[in-house]
Amino acid sequence: MNNDAMIEYWNGAAGQKWVDQSDRLDAMLGQFADGVLDAAAIQTGERALDIGCGAGVLTLGATAQSGGSIGSLGVDVSTPLLALARKRAAEAESPATFEHGDASVYTADDKLDLMISRFGVMFFDDPAAAFANIRAQIRTGGRMAFMCWQALPLNDWAFAPFQAALPLLREAPPSPDPTAPGPFAFADKDRVAGILTEAGWQNSSIEPFETEITLPGDDVETSARFMLQLGPLSRLIAEQDLDPQTILNAVIDKLSEHAETDGRIKMKSACWLVQANA
Repeated sequence: MNNDAMIEYWNGAAGQKWVDQSDRLDAMLGQFADGVLDAAAIQTGERALDIGCGAGVLTLGATAQSGGSIGSLGVDVSTPLLALARKRAAEAESPATFEHGDASVYTADDKLDLMISRFGVMFFDDPAAAFANIRAQIRTGGRMAFMCWQALPLNDWAFAPFQAALPLLREAPPSPDPTAPGPFAFADKDRVAGILTEAGWQNSSIEPFETEITLPGDDVETSARFMLQLGPLSRLIAEQDLDPQTILNAVIDKLSEHAETDGRIKMKSACWLVQANA
């Protein structure tokens, strides 16, 4: 999927689903935003460039961390998510700003101090060129900190629902290109390091960030329905004309293996925390 296809995807039904589920998604992914901000160690008065900012949680957090008087800048291709980000900033009376743009070619009006991202940088058709352009927006001596997913099989929260549904598919989906734009495109840390070096970033550090994710929902069925709505299974169900209830039942059975005593679902996740200097 190239950049144009990704832009179309995030401005269609997928983008609206993320808006509709934004509060639940932000709760599920909150520890990763916190991890990026901890690594970024934003100083008073610094301004961050948040790539793939989505609904703006990380941009708002960076603005608060810098003292709240200078707004960080969030860039995203999704119009629906940016509208929510601006609404949140207005409600919080935050000076954070948001612009619609493809980060692979976006040019900021002024140099920023650092780049940050929570799962927003794995979707570029030409990642080395994109990261070179991002570096050009950061001042000399600036830095980056972002989070990306490790391989899909290491992320039980995403892999287990897919495994549950696989025997029920009319045909197995083709094996994806592991380097194609998508959530798990940066699973290979050596590839990521090579991309950053080619793009001109220096002193890169790529460390594992592994924890448990609590899925949205107070019970197994609610969590399973959430995963069907936002995960890849929703596309497979439509493409193969499958019975959603049959798939849902299989996912419920699988997720039940991970249920806590309170009914919530906790599952393993594995990310890379990536840092480098401009």
